[in-house]
Amino acid sequence: MKRTWQLLLPDWSEYDTLWQSDRPFALWPIGNQPLISYWLDQAVSEEIDQITIYTADRPNEIRDYLQDGAFWSRPVSVVPIRNDEDAPFEAIPVVGLPNANKLPKPIEGEAGLIQQWLRLNNKWLDDLDDHSLKIEVKHSSGGWIGPHVSIHPKAKLVPPFWIQGKCKIGSEAQVGPYACIGQNAIIDENASVQHSIVLPGTMVGSNTSLNNVTVDGGLLLDAKRGCRVAITDSFILSDISEQLTSPGFLERIVALFLFCLVTPMAALSRVDWSELEAHDGRGGAMRLKTGNRGRLIVRRWHWLKQVVIGRMRLVGILPRSLDWSSETADSDVARRLATVPPGVIALSDMHDCHSPLDPTEWIHASYQALCDDKSISKLVRSSLLRLAFKPIR
Repeated sequence: MKRTWQLLLPDWSEYDTLWQSDRPFALWPIGNQPLISYWLDQAVSEEIDQITIYTADRPNEIRDYLQDGAFWSRPVSVVPIRNDEDAPFEAIPVVGLPNANKLPKPIEGEAGLIQQWLRLNNKWLDDLDDHSLKIEVKHSSGGWIGPHVSIHPKAKLVPPFWIQGKCKIGSEAQVGPYACIGQNAIIDENASVQHSIVLPGTMVGSNTSLNNVTVDGGLLLDAKRGCRVAITDSFILSDISEQLTSPGFLERIVALFLFCLVTPMAALSRVDWSELEAHDGRGGAMRLKTGNRGRLIVRRWHWLKQVVIGRMRLVGILPRSLDWSSETADSDVARRLATVPPGVIALSDMHDCHSPLDPTEWIHASYQALCDDKSISKLVRSSLLRLAFKPIR
């Protein structure tokens, strides 16, 4: 007999007056993934066969993220409703994590939703030993850190804390207790982050102290005072995500040179172009034209324009379609690959894997993207021209 779940994602959009996110609360990050993902992970562990989700708050966003349950290998349907009262009586309201699905007090006021967000992250940190972290490892101080995190010897780490990959913690900085630091964040010297969330790509400047707040680039959300403050002084808070993922001036010039060089070849080649709607690594999508014959650089001639305008890199993982999945790829790795800016030439090209549809391509992509070893990029760049003009059978 099939086991089914019915879930209700409450419509809390009216309380989101501070962050003013374009995503419903169920897609806000709790630790290393959105809240709804923990419920689907729990459904897998409990061998639930089918999940139906009712929501009045941006159901299309929920549907786009869940992709009919492909990552969890079971059907997930999203049913739009007018308001929470229209959900079936049996539907479980998702107000917290599966192991602590309760609301200490009703969401109210401008600070209520941010306070609940912080509470859930704190609960997640308390229970980190019970979660399966495939990327982060336990630090000697008791918290968890991701790959390629740089921590100054004089920094102070107070558990519980979680630091995602590619972060930098400066001298005399304090992280924790109860600090969630997103990927590519910088906590500068003498800065302090306690009982707070630092979202990916945020720099916390020197001598800045954060307590009971969430910061997203230059935006500070104060859960205690219930206020939203846009920090204009970049030495206090700033958004560094764009400069980390965008190609530099020299890289764009090289792409433009290659585009002009390959244009006659592409014009003379009898190439049939197909269109691909792919992840851009920043939460959006872009349309790419891909050729079906000719040398590698001719097939990807149109991609070079995306490097010139700053949406792709010369070297990076191959762009993958919005509905990409693999039977052998871990769902957590697959989700993270969707957040990595793609490139024209990839490590997988060195191993004759020229498409994400190749069953082994994701292994090279995950190694290139998640390990972030500089020697990998250097190796691919050194073979760039050879790979670009390589005949493909």
